[in-house]
Order: sequence, then C-alpha cells, then structure tokens
Amino acid sequence: MELSNLIKNLNVVKFVGNNNPNILGVAFNSKQVKKGYVFVCLTGSKTDGVNYVLEAINNGAVACVAEQELSLKVPLVVVKNARVSLSLMCKQFYGNACDNLKIIMVTGTNGKTSVCYLINSILKYNNFKCALIGTNGIFYDNKQLYYGLTTPDPTELHYYFNELKNMGVTHVVMEASAHAIKLNKLVGIKAEQIIFTNLTEEHLDYFYSMEEYSNTKLNFINASNCNLAITNVDDGYGVKVLKSGVQTLSYGLVNPADTFALNITNKISGLEFCVNVMDEIINIKSSLCGLYNVYNLMAAITSAHCLGVKPNVIKKGIENLSCIPGRFNKYFLDLNKLVVVDFAHTPDGFLKLLSEVKTFRRGKIITMFGCVGYSDSLKRKHMAEVASKFSDEIILTTDNPNFVKFADICQDVLKGVSVPCTQIENRAEAIKHAMFNLKENDTLLILGKGAETSNLINGIKVPHSDLAEVEYNIQNFYNVKKGDCIDTSII
Repeated sequence: MELSNLIKNLNVVKFVGNNNPNILGVAFNSKQVKKGYVFVCLTGSKTDGVNYVLEAINNGAVACVAEQELSLKVPLVVVKNARVSLSLMCKQFYGNACDNLKIIMVTGTNGKTSVCYLINSILKYNNFKCALIGTNGIFYDNKQLYYGLTTPDPTELHYYFNELKNMGVTHVVMEASAHAIKLNKLVGIKAEQIIFTNLTEEHLDYFYSMEEYSNTKLNFINASNCNLAITNVDDGYGVKVLKSGVQTLSYGLVNPADTFALNITNKISGLEFCVNVMDEIINIKSSLCGLYNVYNLMAAITSAHCLGVKPNVIKKGIENLSCIPGRFNKYFLDLNKLVVVDFAHTPDGFLKLLSEVKTFRRGKIITMFGCVGYSDSLKRKHMAEVASKFSDEIILTTDNPNFVKFADICQDVLKGVSVPCTQIENRAEAIKHAMFNLKENDTLLILGKGAETSNLINGIKVPHSDLAEVEYNIQNFYNVKKGDCIDTSII
C-alpha cells in the first residue's frame, strides 16, 4: 500500500518529503520494524518514540509518523495525534476488515470476560461464525490464535480482524479495556453493540481518580462508536449510559429495565431463573453460580436477542457453556472440600464472589490472593478488608508483583487484614500448602489470576497456572480422576 493511501484518513499537519514509498507494514516498536515498514512515534509514560527513529530507519523503515517535525532521510508525516493515527493506519492497512464484521464490545470493571464467553456460546449455538477477543486470548473455532493484552494493540488487532474475516467470521465479541480506550486503540472501529457491565475502583494507579476512570469508559459509549448500548441500570455509572445519546437498552434486578430476572434459584451447582427480555420470557438454567452472574447472563441475553437469536437458542447456548476458564472454576474433593479458582482481583470482585460463597458453604473459608505490583496501597487494603470480612483465614502470595518486593505489597495488604494470615511468596507452594491443609467442609478460594499462564516477576513472565497447580495437587494428593469434579472441562 502506498504511503499516501495509508495516511489518507489521518489528520495530517504536515508532510515532509517528496516520494511516496510502498508500505509493507506498520510498527510502533522500533525493534519490530522490518524493511518497507512505516514507524509511528508514540509518547509513552517512560520514553518517547522519537528517540528510536534512527533505529527504526536502520531496521528498514521507509517512512515515519510523529507529532513533531524531525530531520529525517525518509518521508515524515506530522500528525496531531500519533495514537489515533496508528489505529487508523492499521485499519486502512488491513483493508478496513473491521467494517465487515459485526463487533460486540463489552466494557466495565468486572464481568467482561464472562459476558463475552456467554454471548459467544449463544451465537455459536445459533451457527453464527463468531470469534472471541479478550483476557484469555483470541479464539475461533475452538482454537487460540493469540494470547497477550486483553485488548490487543492496533497492529495486532486489525491483523486479526483481517484474518478472522478471511476465515469467514461474521461476528466478533471482544473486551474493551479502559487502557485500550484511553490509548485510542479502538479509534475507527464502530461496534454493533457496546455493553456496559459495571464500574468500581480499579486502575487508579493509571487513571488517578474514579472521575477520570469513569469518564474514559462512559465517554467511549457514543453514537460514533456503536449502534446500540446495553447497560446495567443497577450500577450508578451504568445509569449514566442512558444519557449517552445512543440508542440504549437496559438490564437489572432492582431498577426498571428492558431485561430483568425473576424467581432466581442460586446454588453452588448453578443458577435457575426466569428472564423477561423485552417481553420475551425464557427459563434459564446455567452452570454458572452467583448473583453477579445473573447480571452477566442478562447482559448476554439482551445482546443475543438484539442480534435476532431466538429464545430457545439463547437457552440452549447458555446451557452449552459449562464453565468459563478462570471464572469460578469449582473442584469438589473428598470430605466435601471445595477449591475455587477465580480471576476476582478488585475489592468489588472480592465482595461479590466471597459474599456468595459465604451463603453456599458451612465450613471454613480460606482466601488466597496477592496484589499486582502496580496496584495502589488503598486498593490493597480494601481487598484485604473484604477478604477478612468473609474469610476465616487469608493466605498472601504473589500476583504479578514485577519489580515490587513481596514484603512491601504484604505491608499494604496487612493494614486491612483482621483474620489469621499466612504469607507464602511462591504461589505454587502457597497453593500446595493450602490444599494439603484443607479440612472437612473447608473452601479454598484462589483468587486474582484465573486462567493466566504466567506470573510477572522482576520483568520476567515466569510460567504459572493456578488451574494447572490445582490439577497437579488433586492428582497427587487426592486421587480425584477426571469427571469427579463439577467442572470436568478444566481438569
């Protein structure tokens, strides 16, 4: 693609140069530049892309994009916003593939992955060619195509949009993270639907205030970015979506909503309820448990209904999803012991999960978790306070500490701990210790990582899987065979 064609949708301030090279790729990391690429200079929190222009040119860049004038031997495109330009260039480079896909975005603090998996299951049961993009990776036709950021960078995202389109995919369900929105990764993509789940304290190390965090999410939901918004009206921020200026449908249990649930039966084995989705009645039975999953199910049901899926298919699609990797994955052991692996990693996530478990179980509750290195001190304290309220014992361990010392993280967490607490830095050893010491009727909750496959320590992704560790310990200490646990697809 010629440079002039690649940049035709950008807000170009100035073009410096007199040739029009053929572009073979787009990159914003100078080390990923190859011969024939255009290099986009992005300003990051620690460094500036302009510092790597010469390296990019030496690696083969035939043009550069920046927000300032530079003296270069290759054409320079000066733009108002380099991140917006990157997204639009990637979209253009890959043939605007996203315009040929019906994209359902899910945004919010908690529930994004679960809602995406539910919608994907329903659409697949309706024989839609549907792909999934989110925390656990990019999936299509039961194959994982990518694993990385929740919302991939534009260079990868549009590449996969094009790949999926060429595979015959018609629908994509994807998580839209707050970071991706803030960094303009989703500019140029118009979704069929944007679903808002909820908004609670999270990422304040990056956004610094709940106002900035909420505005990032809420301002993204507008008529330019989607045709339809679907929002949780029992969430204070979700109500604000009704004023977004875009056509909106609502779901909830407390406030009047287009979709609501009745006669809810909530057990450790799953949920049963009757849902009214815009006056269509569906009797729902799901292996997912917890009141928070009623909300996730209502969001998915509303989405599928608006995509024309019939009630009986919605029902079967939900029943067909036995579990979501890393989301309340249950293992029943001997003597009524229970181990749960879940991604909950915020105070609100802890509250919703632990309060539910407290109603299900009669024995001791042991909660294992860590706090990521970039989390703020107050969040760590609040997580500990919630865990203490609903647990009989806490085990502190690592969860992507990166360069932050385990002792420093524990010091913050312990400010909110009010129950017996054990500190075991090695996460695998912590899981082994906790499982080995379980007593009759005890419940062990292993929280924070879900289906993640590594632990970020001192800049290195050390291989680790909570699910794999639990499986290993079950096989070695409990003699539980495949099929003896509720979530047989996990073990």
